[in-house]
Amino acid sequence: MDNDQVIQSNFNPKFLYLLRHSDAENNSSDGRDFSRKLSRFGKQKARDFCSKNSSELRIDMVLCSMANRTRETVNLLDLKTTEVLLYNSLYLAEKELILSEIEKVPNNVNKLLVVGHNNGLSNLASYLTGRNLLLSTCEMVEIQLETKEWTLIGQETGVLIRNFF
Repeated sequence: MDNDQVIQSNFNPKFLYLLRHSDAENNSSDGRDFSRKLSRFGKQKARDFCSKNSSELRIDMVLCSMANRTRETVNLLDLKTTEVLLYNSLYLAEKELILSEIEKVPNNVNKLLVVGHNNGLSNLASYLTGRNLLLSTCEMVEIQLETKEWTLIGQETGVLIRNFF
């Protein structure tokens, strides 16, 4: 076996999952967008998403916006993860900021879920895959990244594997 074969057999690609929060109420009690909670429909949509997809989701780490609706979405998914990290910086973040948070993830994490908002998540998915993607509420994409390090991801370095609804 030559060196190229050894490298290939030891290579574990990274998987990035981008999930837009579920459907939210139009207003919050304090009038702030950040405080909006999931609507009754959004809660049911997240539960349905979980029942359809939970057996397939094996996530190592979650990065989640601190907004109420994103945290509620993660809680309703009942993901079996080792770690959920909450970030104020991911609230309504654009793709560049989301990418900078992903680049800080330890390389022993192979399956990363980011739960956040549009337009940042859709723009990031499009940037990484070279496809025009627009995530609806409680929609998730799985992107395979052919790299060993989160710091090496960039434009068109990923392949869209599938969409989860």
